[in-house]
Amino acid sequence: MSGPFLFNKVVLVLYLSMPNKFYKKYIRIPPSESIDIRDILPIINHPLFQRLLHISQLGTTQTVFPGAVHNRFEHALGVYGKTIKFARRMANEGFLTRKEAKNVALFGLLHDIGHGPFSHVIEELTPISGDENENGLVLLEFFKKEIKAAGGDYEFIRKIATHKNPLYKIVMDKNVGMDKLDYLERDVYHTGFGQRPDIESIFNYLVFIKGQLVIDKKSLEAAKQMQRLYIYMYKEVYLHKSALISQRFIQKMIAMLIGLDKLDTRELWRMNDKELMALIYINKNKDLQFLYNSYKNRVLPSAGLVIRLKTREFKERIAGKEIKVVGEDVKFFQKFMNHASPHDLESLESKVAALVKQPAHKIVIVPTLTPWRFVPQDILYHDNGRILSIKDTQKEYFEALRSEMSDYMAVRVCIIGDRSVIYRNSLKIYELIKGEVR
Repeated sequence: MSGPFLFNKVVLVLYLSMPNKFYKKYIRIPPSESIDIRDILPIINHPLFQRLLHISQLGTTQTVFPGAVHNRFEHALGVYGKTIKFARRMANEGFLTRKEAKNVALFGLLHDIGHGPFSHVIEELTPISGDENENGLVLLEFFKKEIKAAGGDYEFIRKIATHKNPLYKIVMDKNVGMDKLDYLERDVYHTGFGQRPDIESIFNYLVFIKGQLVIDKKSLEAAKQMQRLYIYMYKEVYLHKSALISQRFIQKMIAMLIGLDKLDTRELWRMNDKELMALIYINKNKDLQFLYNSYKNRVLPSAGLVIRLKTREFKERIAGKEIKVVGEDVKFFQKFMNHASPHDLESLESKVAALVKQPAHKIVIVPTLTPWRFVPQDILYHDNGRILSIKDTQKEYFEALRSEMSDYMAVRVCIIGDRSVIYRNSLKIYELIKGEVR
């Protein structure tokens, strides 16, 4: 076979192998984004990525905010969309190479691939976390072929994920990284709390220079607004006492399931929310079934005793409920941190249960010990390329934020049922706890 026929056949094969210019493929996600997924279809279609559809973004928070039903799949696409937009602009302006732009965007897509059921709930029950540089690295290996098909470089992305390449800050910067910009916008939308952040103003004046994500001084107030929104969301949503109680409640159920079924905790990381809840549902243990039905019917544990900082007791809202509030100093909470593992809390709950003559599975202790870790980190800004730091230029700003977050330090002793059981014995329980954490 030769001549014009062979030439025409080669042309036809080349044509069929080229992307069709009329082919479009977008996924629409809230609040109002369309993500072009043509290049990333091999990754999105992987079962481990599809698993993110069934992992809730805010864990058990939907028991308090019923609109918070969004998932890690939606968030991953949102982070990818923001990262590819920013990285392409950086490449066009000469701050990144095309290879860097492509691969940091794929890292943004895969940054949450390691998350387990209910997001962060299982982390204290297993030897690793779901972060991009822990379990995320384990699962990243399963995407080698898909990353290559999407035009990426697996080894390059792995260096970003292990934080050996500063490009990770484009996604994971604690103030204006694409991860934070996306989850704040998404959580505001789904919970109905807070004002939608001014992401456009931040985007327009954000630049990646000298291995840092830096904002132009002209848009510094927009970045500070983002920090204030972050604090607001932590106060009103992420550290909402009922949300924290429901999170500890389901953690208690999972810990009980692990003990009853002798589960290998490493297997939890391959499950999604529904699969884990299914294991709890089919378990025949009557105490676990009581907890499951209480959770399903939203009969959450009620606090009867709250221990707060001495200067912050008045922050606890009583509203006519039988809740005893006791003040303690910072040292008490620092010591409690050494007794706050799920195993230690189970032990303490059993002792409280014996004191008040109640079954141990009905007692739930919920500590909030390090709220200041949620204080935003430093914002770097530049004036004509000269990098400056808010912590250096506006020290009082961060001190005020840290002081404000101390309002949320607390230990709550709860019961499934009549909270007056805890309230009537509150001083005895307080003395017991204080004795245990010395």
